[in-house]
Amino acid sequence: MFKIKTAKRTETIFNEIEASEHLPPYILSKLAISLSISQDEPLKEGDFRTDKSGLELNRQTITGEYDAVYKALIAMHEDRAITDDEYLQKYIKAHLDRGAKLLYSEYKYSNDLILQLIKEDRGI
Repeated sequence: MFKIKTAKRTETIFNEIEASEHLPPYILSKLAISLSISQDEPLKEGDFRTDKSGLELNRQTITGEYDAVYKALIAMHEDRAITDDEYLQKYIKAHLDRGAKLLYSEYKYSNDLILQLIKEDRGI
């Protein structure tokens, strides 16, 4: 399967940011995953239990030509090998939904979202 459905909250966040910042979902998804992966805190069980009533995105839209890089970064973050079966449906979705909340926080408390993301101590 090469598609996932985000949580409804992720769709709402992406719609709000897109309307304001003119950044489409394929860019927002990359930013969200990057923010989530950059966290020192590992994914929690609750991160894997989000609904699937949001945006439908395909693997190519989310990771594009950097799919292998995303998979390697997630494996490094998890400190274990990630199978193809769990990569998209489990880990990409969890990082996407968690990252959307992190992205929304950055968006709400900054004047310039992209500049704020670049200035972060760890950056994206």
